[in-house]
Amino acid sequence: MRRLLHLLGNDRFSAALILLGVAVLVTGSGVLARVDNLLYDLGLRLQVRSPPADLVIVAIDEDSLSKLGRWPWSRRLHATLVDRLRADGAAVIGLDLVFAEPDTADQPADALLAEAVARAGNVALPVLLENSRLNGQVLETLPLPQLLDGAAALGRVHVELDLDGIGRSIYLWEGVGAPVWPHFAQAVLDIAGQLPDGYARTAPAVADGTPFALVRQAPRRFAFLGPPGHVRTVSYAQVLTGEFAPGTFRDRIVLVGATAAGMGDLLPTPVSGQRQPMPGVEIHANALEAMRSGRLIREVPLPWALFAAALMALAPLAWLPRTSPLGGLVATTLWFFGVMMAAVVLPASARAWMPVAGALLAILLAYPVWSWRRLESAGRFLDHELKRLHQQLGSEQGVPLHGLPPDPFEARIRQVQAASHRLRHLQEERREMLAFISHDIRAPIAAALMRLDTLPEVAPRLQEPLARALSLAEDFLRTARAEALDAARFEELDLVALAHQAADDAYAAARARPVRLLRRLPDEPVWVDGEFGLLHRAVLNLVLNAVRHAPPESAVEIALDSGDGWATLTVTDHGPGIEAAELGRLFQRFSRGAGESGGTGLGLYFVRTVAEKHGGMASISSEPGVATSFRVRLPLSSPARGDAAQ
Repeated sequence: MRRLLHLLGNDRFSAALILLGVAVLVTGSGVLARVDNLLYDLGLRLQVRSPPADLVIVAIDEDSLSKLGRWPWSRRLHATLVDRLRADGAAVIGLDLVFAEPDTADQPADALLAEAVARAGNVALPVLLENSRLNGQVLETLPLPQLLDGAAALGRVHVELDLDGIGRSIYLWEGVGAPVWPHFAQAVLDIAGQLPDGYARTAPAVADGTPFALVRQAPRRFAFLGPPGHVRTVSYAQVLTGEFAPGTFRDRIVLVGATAAGMGDLLPTPVSGQRQPMPGVEIHANALEAMRSGRLIREVPLPWALFAAALMALAPLAWLPRTSPLGGLVATTLWFFGVMMAAVVLPASARAWMPVAGALLAILLAYPVWSWRRLESAGRFLDHELKRLHQQLGSEQGVPLHGLPPDPFEARIRQVQAASHRLRHLQEERREMLAFISHDIRAPIAAALMRLDTLPEVAPRLQEPLARALSLAEDFLRTARAEALDAARFEELDLVALAHQAADDAYAAARARPVRLLRRLPDEPVWVDGEFGLLHRAVLNLVLNAVRHAPPESAVEIALDSGDGWATLTVTDHGPGIEAAELGRLFQRFSRGAGESGGTGLGLYFVRTVAEKHGGMASISSEPGVATSFRVRLPLSSPARGDAAQ
């Protein structure tokens, strides 16, 4: 239980849990299915294709109704139409017309139509699935028995409507009790011999089920060629009266159906919307072409869709902890639109579709959720630090506990500001006190040293301790100045001249050793921004330190290199070296090397402080018994000048 609470308190884990829950629940429940459908529709609208030349619709349009009279027409007209299409060489004739009941007004007409269908030998007739009443039993409505004998194939004329009432998909097989009927487009392609490999030509076997239930298999979404009217259309009346050029239908797939608004065979589609529905026969033409060209789209199985949604939702947590707030916001926004565009192009490019609305919602929430978790962590940290500050400083010392704004976070900020102000004040007091003490110590010690000449009897005993005390005071004073260094006081300096002066100042100590000072300094100036006195003292400290550890008659090298916007000053001696275990603590306050005595241990700490205050760094490398090198790296004030110095 404690481990679980610890995990829940982890910002990344808790944020991941929230985003994962949102993505999985929304994707699994489908509550944002309309958003997914909108993205799918957008992809379809962006990919309009030219209609195939071998696909023609014979439309029962307003002109045909005007010329041939009110619907329903005598089936003699349909028989004549079939004969004309056969005579012109139509490869397949798909009659998207329901002939479920006898023609009571002209009974011989049914026989004439049956004979025409049999003569053609390439006619597909529809099977209609309909409810006897609202939420009632689903019934299969087949053509008249005499038409069945001559039909080349039967196909189900059905388009699945989504929750928004728009037709985007079909089932390849469907039926009452068993999926025995292929889709109408599939039946037409089978007659034409153009059904692609991989499509079953016989009904799939299913386990025994309810004999009166609607059974469906192989759902597919399909891509549309274009908006309504995109497929080539010829008026029914024109074909019936022979008003078309010979060969118009030769070797073509011909679908016959109603396009007139009054016929009621219109459905909204992704490429038409509610304003201009598409006729059912044209929807079948689009499904046929999508099936023939391999553009039918499979839905990604739900487990894989949930897995992909989870990955997309958790992706922002890969960069949010590592980027700035603005960078995280930009990256998350780009990821949101990237996933959205992937959902738009995926159906056309991969022939697959999956819901991404859950992932998009999680991505949209990623930045505020992560910000909330980080604010909670920041709040807890502030509470902890404020409690510690209250204990150290006390509310009477400047950290207010009353009169704070009602916003808890604003109240914490006010307290932190007050505490920071108090700490800065205490820091200033500490620096002033250190400088004051160092100065007050220096003055009497320096005076005592000057008066030793008048006291020869005690001078030998007091000279060394007083000089050491004066050195300690000066070290403390220089360290205080380095810690309080203000970059606003910097001015442009020539680091080459500064290194030469430091070497000159160390000459006497080097000669007394005796040690040679080798200067490997460039002839051209190397410009840096800084405070001359502190930088000079830092370099002098390194040179004197090297002289002190260099063996007699050896050399101390002072080198300066510049490039890539940086200047690197290196001081190398060939003394006993420093063990690796000691290197990490040499630049710390009050640290001395092994075997050393005396001094304050502030010399190298002073060098590091000066380097860092100037925007650089100090480092050391040593090989015992070979050489030890101290380096100070500082930014150049002008890259152009730095390059010229090389």
